[in-house]
Amino acid sequence: MQFINYFFSSVAAFFGLLIGHMLVNIAPEEQKPLEKYFVLMRKALLLLIFAFLAFYYSGSWLYFAAISLLFASLLLIEYKTNDLAKKITLAYAILGVLFYLSSKNTNLFAIESSLILLYGVPTMSLAYSKRKNGHNAIFKNIWFIVISNLLFLFTTFHSLF
Repeated sequence: MQFINYFFSSVAAFFGLLIGHMLVNIAPEEQKPLEKYFVLMRKALLLLIFAFLAFYYSGSWLYFAAISLLFASLLLIEYKTNDLAKKITLAYAILGVLFYLSSKNTNLFAIESSLILLYGVPTMSLAYSKRKNGHNAIFKNIWFIVISNLLFLFTTFHSLF
């Protein structure tokens, strides 16, 4: 896969946060009644992200162990941290690593990109309801793009030498 395609895919997956921000700005009165569904949707999408990765890498024990470790750390972040902004920032950093791991297979990559995009919608809707500064929440999660692209560039340049 070429870097430019990978970069724009990571940006497109990141747009889920922007869509969630726009959703809250368009219909703020629907935010409170839908909050429990956003929480449920967020957890279900996170489970699907890891389920597809685990299914694909089930034959390779090293990748499977790394994915399991990332999933366990994400669950610890989810349940031990009370600050939603920290949860989201750390989750998107881990999702950047998972995004890179899914780039080895184009079918898996398309599924994971879509799921990360969908994960961003309820995540940002919840974050924006807790804090009124949604732009800050978006820029704090830019680590998703940075981490995923640095990993891709590192492995690309490493394979050249």
